[in-house]
This record gives sequence, C-alpha cells and structure tokens, in this order.
Amino acid sequence: MLDRLMRFDPLDLGALVLVGAEWLALGWLSGLGFPGLSPQRDLASWPASAATWGLRLLVGGFLVGLAQLSLALVGIGFGFVPGVLLLAGTEALAVRLGVRAIGPVSCPVEEDAAPPRYAAPEQLGWAVLLVVFAAALVRSLLVPESGWDAYSHWGLRAQAFAEAGTIVNAQSEHEYYPPLVPLLEAWLYLHRGQISIDFAKTLWALVGGGFGLCLAWHVRMSLRPAAAWLAPLVAAGVILVTPQLLDGFWTGQADLALTTYLCLATLAVWQWHRQHAGDGRWLVQVVIFGAAAALTKFEGAPRVALLAVALIVDGVIARAIWRHVPALLSLFVPTAAAWFLWTAFQLARGIPANAEHLGGFQPLAIGGVLLALVGVFAGVRTGGGLAVAVSAWIVSARTLAQPALRLLAIVVVVQAVGTLVAFLVSSTAPEIEVQTSATRLVEQFLPIALIVGALGLARTGHL
Repeated sequence: MLDRLMRFDPLDLGALVLVGAEWLALGWLSGLGFPGLSPQRDLASWPASAATWGLRLLVGGFLVGLAQLSLALVGIGFGFVPGVLLLAGTEALAVRLGVRAIGPVSCPVEEDAAPPRYAAPEQLGWAVLLVVFAAALVRSLLVPESGWDAYSHWGLRAQAFAEAGTIVNAQSEHEYYPPLVPLLEAWLYLHRGQISIDFAKTLWALVGGGFGLCLAWHVRMSLRPAAAWLAPLVAAGVILVTPQLLDGFWTGQADLALTTYLCLATLAVWQWHRQHAGDGRWLVQVVIFGAAAALTKFEGAPRVALLAVALIVDGVIARAIWRHVPALLSLFVPTAAAWFLWTAFQLARGIPANAEHLGGFQPLAIGGVLLALVGVFAGVRTGGGLAVAVSAWIVSARTLAQPALRLLAIVVVVQAVGTLVAFLVSSTAPEIEVQTSATRLVEQFLPIALIVGALGLARTGHL
C-alpha cells in the first residue's frame, strides 16, 4: 500500500475529478432531482443536496455513455470530447423539458413545504456515510485491480474503445455484452490521456458513492419522521454487509453499475407506486435507470423485465393493473430501445450475438442448485448480508403483505425466482454456475431485500 501511495499520480485524481464534474453538470442540466425537494431546499440542507447531486452524478454518467454509443452508431465516434459533451448536453436538455412537461401531479409532498430538519444523530449518520465513500475512493486509488473480468473483458474493451475513439471488436471474452461500462471507462482514459486498466476502476467509486446517497434519501423518504435519522446508517449498512457490492468500489467490473441502475429503477417505480401514481417525475428516473441497466450487462434487460413482472403481479393482487400501465411503459419502452440500439450496432459492425449462458431447462438439477447455494452463502462474508435480510423479513413478516411494502417484497421474490431459473437454464453445469456467479447475481437485488427488511423493522417498531 505504501509503495502504491508513493507512486500515486495526481493527474489520475485530476482526470477523475474532471469526469465527475462533467457528470454533475449534465445531471444539473437535466433538471432531475428527488420529487418533493425544491432547488432552494437542496442548497439549504446539505444531506438533501448531497443526495440530489448523487442522483445527478449517475444521470450525467449515463447521458455521456448514451452519447458515446449514439456517435459510435452513426460512425462519428467519441474521440472528440467536446462533441460528446455537446450531444450529452442536448440529451440533458431533452430530459429537462420532459421533467418540466410532467411536473408534479398529486404529489403528497408539496414543493413549498418546510425544509426537512436534521437532528444531530442524523447529520452524524450522513457524515459517516460520506466518510465510508471517501475511504472507498481512496482505496480504489491505491489498491491494484483484482477483478479477473476487468482484464479479460471490461478493461480490455475500454482500452480498445479509447484507442480507436469508437466501439470496436476487442476480441474479449464477452464481446457481445452491452457497452456502457467500457464506454465510461474509455471516457476516463480520454481525459487522462493514457490507458491503465488499474486506473479505470476508480470511476466506480464515484458511481457507488452516488448510489449510496440515493439509497439513503429513498430510505429517508420512506421512514416516519422520528426514525428518519436512521436513513444514512441503513444505506451504509446495506453497502457494508454486501461484500460483493462493496468490492465493486475498487474493481473494474460491471456488477456495481448494474446493481445501481436496477435498484434505483426499482425504488423509483416503488416511490411512484406508493404515491398512488402521483408524481410522474419518478417515471423519468425509471426511464433513465431502466435503459442504463439494459446497456450495462447481458442480464440487465432480463432483470428489468422481472421488475415489470413484479409490477404486474402487484397490479393483479391489488386489482388495479391499469394503474400500473404508465410504470410498465416507462420500463419497457426505454429498455427495449436501449437493447435495440446496441443490437443494431452489433449487426452493423459484425459483432456476433451470443447466448453462451443459455442452455436447456434442467429441472432435475434443482436439488443440487439449492445445496450449492447453501454452500456458497454459508460463510459470514458471502452470506452475512443475506442472513440479515432473511432475519429482518422473518421479524417483520406481517408488514410485507401490506400495500406500502408489498411491491418491493414481490420484486425481491420475483428476482430471486428469476435467478434460480437462470441457474437451471445455464449452459454450464448448474451447480458450477452457482459456485462461480451466485454472489454477484444475488448482489444485484440484495440491497432491495435489505431495504425492505429495514423498513419492515421500522414499521413494527424494532427500529
């Protein structure tokens, strides 16, 4: 570690700060924020401001990646940084116009309501959360890259993209995977002026920090005022008890990004749903993060599809399926558009599609798969977060069927069942697939399970 510190190049940090500033500016230009918070209140209260800027960071990053992909699709490429920023800025303005056109509709939190108050324990909690993210960023800058996929796939593609100034076939392990992660890493390379797979991972500490801040604010919005001080601690706990997620802060792999986009799309759907289809601005977040998930990993689009299935199930239970149509369209249309955009690029550039993960359905393997899952999650490090979630669900079981938490609980169950089915249709032996990928696949929806557990405990008076 000391040797890494001595060899630390300040230009690396400068490039990272510049990229982060661009993303923040684009997020601000998009006009997105958390419904119920006015810009004046955001600036007046630093926890709300931190959460809002965390959201804008993530939105700005996606807009840059979308601009890169669009320019590559038409044959221009993204080697000219100002051109990419100009297109991303145009996208941000389009989002802003959409946000203004939708506006607040029947939102239970009025824009001119009094600013939220923060007791000393809550302010301390937010400070702890920021310290955790700062420590993760420092670790990302100082420790070497340890993710195998970073060298065999994600980092290799980012290097080829940066050198060519466009998307090319890098002959990596999974060339057919959606390109958002290597595109954003290539964007960092263009600002640094040199390529280092070891350096690219620092980008994900920014993404993870933005994700944690958004989680904290979602939780705060969902707790009763007397328990609001727990929100940043819950968010910190969600990240710290999910080691595979925490590792993503300092490894250049795509699971942290997919977890971020999938969970925020899920929470935005839920916030819209629990306000009785009130504020359409939540659906703008659904559109952005659903499309981002589809462009992040091979399983991104199926994960969004499972979220839509959960929404349909909840609509059937509530006998109000038509009320869910706006959310379903907000999930389906942009996710399908993102998938078709990448597929069109693959066909145009001769990048072969691949279904190497998919094989025949093997229902008789269910016993072996369940035993393998027990083995994988038997350890404290691999299974601690899952054990916490299961325990919280058991204690607060009577609240999970109530309308306030039912949709999120259904989402977790549907995602878990979908993961189990994925193991049973794996082209690799299902038991081996469990051993090699179960922790990262469960990580993708475990934060939602932990949040459901925390909110359930709060509602039963255990928090």
